[in-house]
Amino acid sequence: MAKKIGIFETEQQVITAIEQLEQAGFVQGELKVIAKDSEHSRRVEAESDVHVDELRELEEIPDRQGLGSLGMAAAAGFAGAGMNAVYGMTGYGTAPYAAGGFPFAAAILLGDDDHSGTLQSLGLENEEVRLCSDALQSGSLIVIVETLESKSLFDKDGGPDLSRLGAAEAVFRACNASSVIAGE
Repeated sequence: MAKKIGIFETEQQVITAIEQLEQAGFVQGELKVIAKDSEHSRRVEAESDVHVDELRELEEIPDRQGLGSLGMAAAAGFAGAGMNAVYGMTGYGTAPYAAGGFPFAAAILLGDDDHSGTLQSLGLENEEVRLCSDALQSGSLIVIVETLESKSLFDKDGGPDLSRLGAAEAVFRACNASSVIAGE
């Protein structure tokens, strides 16, 4: 799949972008909106028909599996303590190994608040993850358009991009996206 990513500073910009993308022929299955939390997503969901993925909600998924985020961190911590005793390791050296199977517990233990594991699980690649994580931490919202098309024949040799993703980029720019990222 090919994608374009728009980073927006306000909910109103996202709502306008969604409306214009839908007018341009994009359907809900091709649109993904990501926000930091419900405070940043409520208005978008209320005024559009597009679901907003909230990072905080997605990162609480282990909590719904019975252990809870703190329980997972504690379990990973106890595993680390056991590794210390068995292998004579000290300090932080065991935390990555103990929590390696639990990215959310690792995030808690290691102070990783950039949401990279969650964003990767949503289909973003390395550079996209870095840029989107930074934007989300500052309160921006992300709109992703994914299509089945590949590079358009019209997008070669510096010609105009007449592809659907070119139309998405035009909408992002018209709606004052602070940044537009060409997906991998």
